Amino acid sequence: MIDLNVTADLARPPAVHRPGDVFRSGEAVQRWIGFELAGQLYGVPILAVQEVLAQAEIEPVPGTAAEVMGVINLRGQIVTVVDLRLRLGLAAAANPQGPLIVFDAGSETLAARVDRVAHVRQIADSAIKSAPPAGATPSRAVLGLVTREGRMMTLLDVPGMLA
Repeated sequence: MIDLNVTADLARPPAVHRPGDVFRSGEAVQRWIGFELAGQLYGVPILAVQEVLAQAEIEPVPGTAAEVMGVINLRGQIVTVVDLRLRLGLAAAANPQGPLIVFDAGSETLAARVDRVAHVRQIADSAIKSAPPAGATPSRAVLGLVTREGRMMTLLDVPGMLA
């Protein structure tokens, strides 16, 4: 499900501030798209997002990794779709329905299935806290953490997340 305000926020100029934006005047600020997976809040830089699709017909591809749901035809371009829950090591959804976030991943375009797209927010670089080490090697996917409206949001690095 996509929050209808997200679509409007994607087109909103960066100078417009919304409740929940995290920054102080004069700070370096980036726009982030927030989404949910397994009840947890995540965010990716808006500049890495090509578009958000409410739904798409996914064609399975035999012999691919479990996290690869298949491919979609996006205006004539074949795009691989990954289940972001599985990619991040979360439990698979009982009913894997939800929007797709399409990423420009450099040399290719990839789409990721998420549970729900929640919002677009501006977050100051200074508000982002380092993620604690999770084991012997830190995750390449996690850029940091930020608290937003009493909830922790994990900020993801798109190349690290999709690698």
